[in-house]
Amino acid sequence: MYKKCFACISAGLLLLTMLPLTLAAIHWFHTPLELLLSFHLHFPCFLSGAGIVAALIGAKGDLKFNLVLFNVLTLSLYLIFSTNLHSL
Repeated sequence: MYKKCFACISAGLLLLTMLPLTLAAIHWFHTPLELLLSFHLHFPCFLSGAGIVAALIGAKGDLKFNLVLFNVLTLSLYLIFSTNLHSL
C-alpha cells in the first residue's frame, strides 16, 4: 500500500516540476515557472530529486522506470536552466 503512495507522490512532484517548465518552454505562460523559482533557484531541483527518491521507493515495474526517467529528465533540465541563469 505504501509503495503506491510513494508512486503517487513521485507523479505529483513530476507534474509540479514538469508543467511550469513545459508552459515556459512553449512561450505560453511564464508565471508558474517564476513562482517555482521565486522560492529558491534550486527548489525545482530539490523537488525533482525528491521525486526520484519517491519513485525508487514506490511501485515496481514500468511505472517505476517511467517515473525515475521523467524525474531525472526534469532534474537535468532544471540544472541546465539554473546553470544558465548563474552564468548571466
